[in-house]
Amino acid sequence: MAVGVVLVGCPQTPKTVSFQPGQGPAVVLSIPHTPEQAQEPDERPTRVQPPVGPAPAWDDAAPVETCTPQSEGGLLEEALEARGLTRSSFGFDETDYSSSAYYTAGDLDDPFLMGWFRATHNSPETAPCFARDRAAGLDALVEGHHPVAAAVRHAAALAHRWKKGEPLDSRGHTNLRKALTAVCAAGGYEYDPGKLDLPLDLQTALTPVFQAIAHGVEEHRLMVQTQTIMSAQAWLEGGNIGMAVFGQYTKLKDPAAVAYLNGKYTRPALNLAAARIAFAIESVDWAHFRGLKGVSLDLDTPLGKVRIRDAGKHLYKYDPEPVLFHLDTGGDDAYLDDVGANTHGHIGVNIAIDLDGDDTYTYDAVASEHDRDDLLPSDADGRYAGDEQYGPITLSTHGRQGSARNGIAMLFDLGVGDDQYQSLAMSQGYAHLGVGVLYDEGGHDQYRSETSSQGAALYGIGLLIDAGGDDRYDSTQHSQGSASVAGVAILHDDAGDDVYRADPGMGDDGPLYFSPQQAGEANSSMSQGCGSGIRWDAEQIFVSGGIGILRDAVGDDSYTAGVFAQGAGYWQGTGILSDGDGADKYDSRFYGQGAGAHYALGVLLDGGVGDDAFNTRLSPKSMQLGAGNDFSVGVYVNEAGNDIYRFHTLSLGAGSCSGIGLAVDNGGTDRYASDTTHNTGLGSVSPTCLEARPNATSIGVMLDVQGLDTYVYPAAAFELPANDTVFGHGAHDLASEYGAGLDTTSGDSGIHAN
Repeated sequence: MAVGVVLVGCPQTPKTVSFQPGQGPAVVLSIPHTPEQAQEPDERPTRVQPPVGPAPAWDDAAPVETCTPQSEGGLLEEALEARGLTRSSFGFDETDYSSSAYYTAGDLDDPFLMGWFRATHNSPETAPCFARDRAAGLDALVEGHHPVAAAVRHAAALAHRWKKGEPLDSRGHTNLRKALTAVCAAGGYEYDPGKLDLPLDLQTALTPVFQAIAHGVEEHRLMVQTQTIMSAQAWLEGGNIGMAVFGQYTKLKDPAAVAYLNGKYTRPALNLAAARIAFAIESVDWAHFRGLKGVSLDLDTPLGKVRIRDAGKHLYKYDPEPVLFHLDTGGDDAYLDDVGANTHGHIGVNIAIDLDGDDTYTYDAVASEHDRDDLLPSDADGRYAGDEQYGPITLSTHGRQGSARNGIAMLFDLGVGDDQYQSLAMSQGYAHLGVGVLYDEGGHDQYRSETSSQGAALYGIGLLIDAGGDDRYDSTQHSQGSASVAGVAILHDDAGDDVYRADPGMGDDGPLYFSPQQAGEANSSMSQGCGSGIRWDAEQIFVSGGIGILRDAVGDDSYTAGVFAQGAGYWQGTGILSDGDGADKYDSRFYGQGAGAHYALGVLLDGGVGDDAFNTRLSPKSMQLGAGNDFSVGVYVNEAGNDIYRFHTLSLGAGSCSGIGLAVDNGGTDRYASDTTHNTGLGSVSPTCLEARPNATSIGVMLDVQGLDTYVYPAAAFELPANDTVFGHGAHDLASEYGAGLDTTSGDSGIHAN
């Protein structure tokens, strides 16, 4: 019997396909429910109270500046005035939105819209400040004593899903046996581990960790009790509605499903519990136990195994039984299991800690008839056969290496070993309906996956934090700081010369993931600082995107992607790529490097004094370097350095079809080259857009401050950019097209990346 599922390659329209059992993910059917069951409770259920007493304090929050437009003057204002605009008209207001059919129909006001989004989106000159504070502010947090706990709090605040509370106070509580009993009791089970054959100092160190885990187990249990339409296991397996190609997207028409996915009353408490678990782990002096020999523990609790191993060289084979808690004190280990991941819906918390070694995190490869030499090996779930749009994408249903699915999951790899992480999907700091974390303390690491990994989230918080080293990140789609609906996704790399690659799909084998803009030519990346929502006109499903952040603090870095990447937003989503100091290389194909499409926000900030290069290795197509389309804002800011720019149409400060683009280079001797003049301070309203929106306004602004720059363009009938000139143009000489440009060797733009 064929089963109908939804095939989605955001931002395309989903389509229904037939799928035979055994060929793909199982589809979980909705259980009938009454309208009353669709409502979440107004009050939280009664829960066991944490220990009473003065609690330790959270680390200081990152400083946040107030993001407001400059009161007067400035080079932006000068450029706008040259085209008959003012600072107040540089944005979206009620008059602009009145020409939008989605706005007048109320489709833009869904329950997942981030509370800060509209104000930031409507005032483009505040977007760099917003991005700078949100992304660069992470630097201070991850350099503190509790980087993961601080990042979880930061992300939860962004999602407006934070419950006020302090870290749990565990002083005076040193009984690990009682803590383990409390963990199981929090899940509704009776359990006594008996006498524990572990060193007393290790038991003392682990006790507060398990007390915090107990709190997380309880909050998970209370969360899953608020929904009635699917089991906890079904939400674990099928809750990634927004990143899955095969997904239950029509569930977004069910009020009960929307209420659970939204998590207004339950997710704040779960996030607080996750932060408390991270805080407890990060409060332990693990260096005291690093390299510890002769310890071993195996407990089979009702919530999964508790496993402790010493500093030998271990191989952890795949085992379908869940592991609640894992600790390895060192050694070069190999993990083939779903380590640090939720695998069973009734558990909700899974924690793994490895204290040292050059570790390998991977899986058992199982040959599939649809494997390709250029792809990661399949696991037991195999690969899709492919169709006219999609290649042999992975069908893996295994989350690994910090994968939270309807719960809390964390993997801490401590020490400075050179580690390798390999998975296929929903891994390496991924979350839906929960908090997923991968923290690596240092070393030259390699991260490989295909989709929904490396800091990816929807309906939750996904974090990948790497504290340093020359690292490499490889994936294809929805990775490296990628957030879909109600997600906060962060990839933070603190230092090193790093390589970020979201396979652009332009090789001999062609793309895997369908892109409407580059069908058959490039992958839809949705990566490297991307926030994407869902727009499905045929089913009238309109759901706002989350916020995806890729922050690299320092180093000479390389970024490569296909379509929608490197600070990109789609359908009321927000994407931020914030790179600090270093000489960096950026290459993307379409909708990248500070670009937005369809009511979205995309920002790329490059700070420091490095000499950067843009699109010198891939052939650029369109919508890059500060470009906004269809009520979207795209912002690009480069702080300094002698930079090289290569670009094509609708780029470098371009607004298209009621969009706004802003590009700013604040210093250096730069070179700009394009084979077209349809860019660089460009306002463009296509005939189709003009017909649908007679009052549509499109604005593109480009500023270059300081330096003697080179501009290489074809000949044109209008004034081209040059040093010490005012330029900019409209594509069709329409009154609603505003293109503004300014090159000057003095002054201050007032818009900065640092």
